[in-house]
Amino acid sequence: MSKARLFATGLLILGSVFLVSLFAPVPAAHADTISISPPKYELLGNPGDIVSEKLKVTNLGGSDATYNTTVQDFTASGEAGGVNLVDPNSPRTTYSLAKWVTIEPSSFTVPAGKEKIVNFTIHIPQNAEPGGHYASVIVETAGAPVVGGGASVVSHLNSLILLTVSGKITNNLALETFQTTQSFYQFGPVAFNFRTHNNGNVHEAPQGAVTITDTFGHKVAELPLPQANVLPSASRLVTFTWDKKNLVGRYTASLVATYGSGQTKTPLTATTTFYVVPFYLVWTVVGVIILIILLIAQRKRFKKLLHAITSD
Repeated sequence: MSKARLFATGLLILGSVFLVSLFAPVPAAHADTISISPPKYELLGNPGDIVSEKLKVTNLGGSDATYNTTVQDFTASGEAGGVNLVDPNSPRTTYSLAKWVTIEPSSFTVPAGKEKIVNFTIHIPQNAEPGGHYASVIVETAGAPVVGGGASVVSHLNSLILLTVSGKITNNLALETFQTTQSFYQFGPVAFNFRTHNNGNVHEAPQGAVTITDTFGHKVAELPLPQANVLPSASRLVTFTWDKKNLVGRYTASLVATYGSGQTKTPLTATTTFYVVPFYLVWTVVGVIILIILLIAQRKRFKKLLHAITSD
């Protein structure tokens, strides 16, 4: 290859690298450049009350950032605890809250590595319906989304507000499922599913424990029930695990929990049974049985042979 062709090839490669770098996607910013605290508020109020709270916003990025705050109602999304933000133009529902909330300031700049306190106030109407009302304070980077390679660089986080307005509260939580994810295990850990549906008008967070006993009725473990809010008209599935690995036999898990507010607590109870049978143990037992059968058969043949010899 001549020097001229080598030079031309080098220019072509350099040009390609330049074009690739020029049109490469710009990395998108992530929500981890913002921190808000607390992530959730559980508040109580009476009709006509004014409830005030503070939200701390921290800029974890390497440069100053301007943020906007908004408030939207939310509903449950699925059974895993997700939320669905409601369009601000949607009609109000029994559980709406956003229209009662004002934020100050609604737009602000936070230097890199610094924090800002945001105040919000809930004006509960005199005719507010008793029970739960739900909204989310949304903090997001200000300005139009900057797009690079099709990715938006706007970062945002939500802080949930769960407000209970006093009055005629209906606590009605139905236990739909309490069972292990399998009936038989070879070994631990063992996973449990706990599903409830809220037929009341306020969010519930059942508290309790699961006691596990072995084949002989001896208590071998007690697991705290993970706390999870269940919104009105929603179902919630909580999965938790008994982490012990070396298990064998029949086990019984007994759930004892309560839910409700104030001095009025309603019990939730259920029982489920599961088995842990390691395959190696099964094959060992089968092998021993086969060996015993072979030994018995061999002994019978030996007796017949011995009888035949002595008879002659």
